[in-house]
Amino acid sequence: MISLPLVPSEVPLLDVPEDERPCYLDSAATSLKPKAVVNRIAQFYAFENAPVHRGVYELSAKATDLYEQARQTVGAFVGASAESVVFTRGTTEGLNIVARAWAEERLGAGDEILVSPQEHHSNFLPWQELAKRTSATLRFLPLNADGTLDLDGSLDLIGPKTKLVAMAHVSNVLGIENPVREVFAAAKSVGALTVLDGAQSVPTRPVDLTDLHCDALTFSAHKMLGPTGIGALVAQTDVLEAMTVYQTGGGMIRTVAVGGSEYLDGFHRFEAGTPHAAGAVGLAAACDYLDSLSYDGETGMAAVAAYEHDWGQYAIEQVRQIPGVRLIGPPGDHEAEGGIVALQMEGLHPHDLAVLLDAQGVMCRAGHHCTMPLHAHLSADGAYPATSLRASAYVYNTLADADRLAEALHVAYTALTKRRTVSAD
Repeated sequence: MISLPLVPSEVPLLDVPEDERPCYLDSAATSLKPKAVVNRIAQFYAFENAPVHRGVYELSAKATDLYEQARQTVGAFVGASAESVVFTRGTTEGLNIVARAWAEERLGAGDEILVSPQEHHSNFLPWQELAKRTSATLRFLPLNADGTLDLDGSLDLIGPKTKLVAMAHVSNVLGIENPVREVFAAAKSVGALTVLDGAQSVPTRPVDLTDLHCDALTFSAHKMLGPTGIGALVAQTDVLEAMTVYQTGGGMIRTVAVGGSEYLDGFHRFEAGTPHAAGAVGLAAACDYLDSLSYDGETGMAAVAAYEHDWGQYAIEQVRQIPGVRLIGPPGDHEAEGGIVALQMEGLHPHDLAVLLDAQGVMCRAGHHCTMPLHAHLSADGAYPATSLRASAYVYNTLADADRLAEALHVAYTALTKRRTVSAD
């Protein structure tokens, strides 16, 4: 087992002298890659690379076996069978596949699609466009003032007209876990399809497709120590069988003739063209690596969840002491659920704040984080801009990184105060 937090020698970008080591706090956007994953991808390209599902020679057969073994590993990682896994370019493509291949032919006028204003644009725009194409009604689950889901109000919206409910498991801004199990159970009781955006949850906590009453789950490798350009749509097998083709081309056909063509069944139908085999192998390596972690008596993804909670709570305690800082999210003690800390600083735009932090070697994300509706909701009083600064940690971040964040924020606030004093003079 590998103990958390990871030592710098595990991650190439961090394996530098301490005084040169970056404080990378943008893992909710994309994670750094451990040597084990980088080396596994390099090994595939160097010694195992061949067309997948194309050749009968030994090297091609080996590449195909590795690709299908990766499918088994990824399915097991989220409590599903290999037959449930469709390899995609990432979360966004997985959500669009569901919108196009399942929902478009089934929804029409009078049907309702439920989403939340809290969603990442990737889990918002496909349903908005779907409603336009099908004349279905797009309805929005209500939010509390702090941006969290109003559970009672959301359950009240679910009824006979509800045909699809799509939610993020974990908010990429608030860092909180949404009550998807309760909402999805209600949706399933009326026969609606349930779609889970797992981009932020699959990398940070145990996720089980069936336990969450979930029909379709999407996530991306690059947020969970894996490569870019690969992810997965994991769906119940009956849902996959009911879906129409999304793209056509080589690899997903049974027969092609001038009089008509016949397509393969199951996940094969959704992987047209040459697959990203190295990416799939890299994603599987990331799953195996995450399963090898340990922290405070926990192992695997339970260890990741425990460590993220402790890091986030420590970071919040440090950051809330900085004058002028407004934490984004639940009120009160702001108990951390993960490693995301979003904030605003009075009198300083988040973009300017991010530049000041970067000058001190602290890398954070600034902007609306692809959640314009959520930020519009959070800034409705007009006191703050509809953007925020987000610090997001992962398995390689230490408590010292949280200290560096707080120190950098304090320096930024001090600079802002001095500027105001000079301006007043």
